[in-house]
Amino acid sequence: MIIFDFDQTLVDTSTVEHLRAARDWKAVMAQAPKLAVYGGITELLIELHVAGHTLAIVTKSPDMVPKAFIKAHAWPIDIVVGYHHVKNRKPHPEGLLLAMSKAGGKPHNTYHVGDQPQDTEASRGANVAALGSAWGCLDVAGLEASKPDAIFSSVGELRDYLKKKLDLK
Repeated sequence: MIIFDFDQTLVDTSTVEHLRAARDWKAVMAQAPKLAVYGGITELLIELHVAGHTLAIVTKSPDMVPKAFIKAHAWPIDIVVGYHHVKNRKPHPEGLLLAMSKAGGKPHNTYHVGDQPQDTEASRGANVAALGSAWGCLDVAGLEASKPDAIFSSVGELRDYLKKKLDLK
């Protein structure tokens, strides 16, 4: 199972960060069609799905934001855990544990991809592999200091890593 963070990992949401901080989700949704998906993300998600891997998104945003992208880009993701689904948001592992429970995932073969130290901390709490996505990260030094199991500067590097780890063709 591969669990992705949403903001700054799958989609560049930096231009709406002020709206997210203010929890103005209506304004975020109005801007959503203008937000860029990072190059290679859609292809990676499809490749992982075709290879039989369960994909999920765990985000501190409401689930309507990633669900809009799943629909717009035909991402093969069925499990989305937003902040309304949990009592404790990241860095607490509750969202990751809920996603794994929904998928029947086990910690030993689950990877969590995120751009913040909170993502690494949540991964540690859920006993899953922590993968740092530095390509959209706004604080790479902070991400590096959180010591994820691996860190990637591009989606292509992550793809190569997962290809080896998951024996993708």
